[in-house]
Amino acid sequence: MGPLRERWSGLWPAAGLLLLVMLLSPLSSSPLGLMAIVGVPAAVAILTFEPPQSGSAFLALLLLAGAGLGFQEAGPLWFMERGWALLLAGGFVLSTALAPGRGVFDRSLWAVATAGATVAVLAVLRPELPADLDWRITAQFSQALAAHDFNAWGGRSVEATVRGIVSVWEAVYPAMLALASISALGVAGYILGRVRGERRPLPPLREFRFGDHLAWVLVLGLALLVIPAGAWAERAGGNMVTVMGGLYLLRGLAVLVWLGASVLSSGWVIAVWVLAALVLYPVTAGAALVMGISDTWLDLRSRPGVKTDGG
Repeated sequence: MGPLRERWSGLWPAAGLLLLVMLLSPLSSSPLGLMAIVGVPAAVAILTFEPPQSGSAFLALLLLAGAGLGFQEAGPLWFMERGWALLLAGGFVLSTALAPGRGVFDRSLWAVATAGATVAVLAVLRPELPADLDWRITAQFSQALAAHDFNAWGGRSVEATVRGIVSVWEAVYPAMLALASISALGVAGYILGRVRGERRPLPPLREFRFGDHLAWVLVLGLALLVIPAGAWAERAGGNMVTVMGGLYLLRGLAVLVWLGASVLSSGWVIAVWVLAALVLYPVTAGAALVMGISDTWLDLRSRPGVKTDGG
């Protein structure tokens, strides 16, 4: 029963990351299209690093087949989805080959940075590419708005609120794609680890942290938002702040989970803790963000007097 429980507990981080992929990714050519940025990197990593055994090769081919669904009705967004997935796969394989001892998050972060740098190089070679990509991705938001009857939901007030949220989403979708891609590569790393026989390829949420040097990305993003350097600087700064805000929010949640697992022992008390966190989610999110940023300098989980072996 012990190994079975450990196996299932190791699956929860991957399930949570998969949920983040579905919630955050702005690329959605089909209901299963989001699986491309998970399946393609996982399949390429398995075929690259694992011996061609029947089981692992079959899994890789199955993942690639799943990523190819919808080919008969493939449109520009379909190809963009798979093209980005291939860039992520190349970056993930490169980061895993160069730094096999680093954690999944570090390798995923470098993979996303490599894929983004490749897109930037392509944009220099083809100056019309960024505008075309931006138009095609944001067009799906307009299509989604046009497909809903806001009169049935509450009229113009609801429509104005939704359109305001969508306008913000349109501005920061690169950051959403980056966060979704990091999450997707975390799932790919879990799949690769399980193929290799690792019992827990992903650490539990309470252990999540990242290099303190990334705080400078947040500082640079805030600076770009403040200085009057034009619309490009404002949008770039907003996306950088959004990415780091998401990472610090997750880091703060990790601190909260660590605190709950360390202090609380009763299952009922933990359930009440989680329920209160969900009901009071604005307060929870704000507290998590503050704790995540504070953890960079204070290293809250190393405070003496609290045991952290719960698990």
